[in-house]
Amino acid sequence: MISVGVIANPSAGKDIRRLVAQGRVVSDQEKANTLIRVFAGLKAMGVDRVLSMPERSLLTREAAKKFEGALVTDYVEMPPAEHGGASTRAAKAMIEDGVECIVTIGGDGTNRNVAAAGGDVPLVAISTGTNNVFPQMVEGTLAGVAAGAIATGKVTREEVCRHSKRLEIFIDGQLREIALVDAAVSREMFAGTRAVWDLSTITDVFLTRAEPACIGISALGAHLQRITIDEPRGMHFTIGDSKSKTQVLAPTGPGTVDSVGIDRWSVLEPGDRHEIEQRPGMIALDGEREVSLLAGQTVEISLSTDGPWVVDVPVALEVLARINSNGMRPAT
Repeated sequence: MISVGVIANPSAGKDIRRLVAQGRVVSDQEKANTLIRVFAGLKAMGVDRVLSMPERSLLTREAAKKFEGALVTDYVEMPPAEHGGASTRAAKAMIEDGVECIVTIGGDGTNRNVAAAGGDVPLVAISTGTNNVFPQMVEGTLAGVAAGAIATGKVTREEVCRHSKRLEIFIDGQLREIALVDAAVSREMFAGTRAVWDLSTITDVFLTRAEPACIGISALGAHLQRITIDEPRGMHFTIGDSKSKTQVLAPTGPGTVDSVGIDRWSVLEPGDRHEIEQRPGMIALDGEREVSLLAGQTVEISLSTDGPWVVDVPVALEVLARINSNGMRPAT
């Protein structure tokens, strides 16, 4: 059977940034509706089975019911998802099961957790989070068609996927965490609500990409030098204040455009390790405070080109259209 994994995060798009930065809210009902459309695209491409992460909001229930008899819907054998680590566990199980593609419903944090499972299974990342640099704003039917096309071999990974990068966080020489978009060093000592929304607390930023059309911390880097998802390099910069020589005006969050001082910046090369000296503090990974900076630890950040494969949905649809048109006569 041709299988596709589905990891839908019910918590994505519901953090404190809805209050402090007017971030959009994607309801569970909208996520469920998106999944119905994803299932329609998968079925049309000839996928036989969906393997889903169980979660208490039952986001895949309506899609499974609607396509009962047309698509087999199974669930990973694990407790219902209640935290980010569940997405990693589900992704590992899906990879071991042999899924050909994984569809994610969430934001940067959701995809970071999925990518932590490793493997070369391509991701179709549908944005329902906050800053949404990694996942795409894509209609569910189109995402399902793209995922189904690569799962069934109608298109190939080399044709329609981009090999992304990741930031690796080493503690005392051991790889402990990754980030797909940014790692921000904060003076704050506690995770709190996890989400980073006050840039005055940030000292250093490490980026895998910096593109003008993005929103969030990575948008600052785009005004220093544009770096795309698949270029083999990243960026490091230190945040200053209003007296810094370089001032960058960028959309740092939903409804928020900030002028931020940059003291210095440099290009990151793969494999270079940068030691973090801030103590005490935390490192925010893709917008969420995760790593505590404790006395006596050696903490380093490095850029790697070994990130997940990501399906470029518009490219996949273009390749499909080209394949279909080759066997058809023009209308007369």
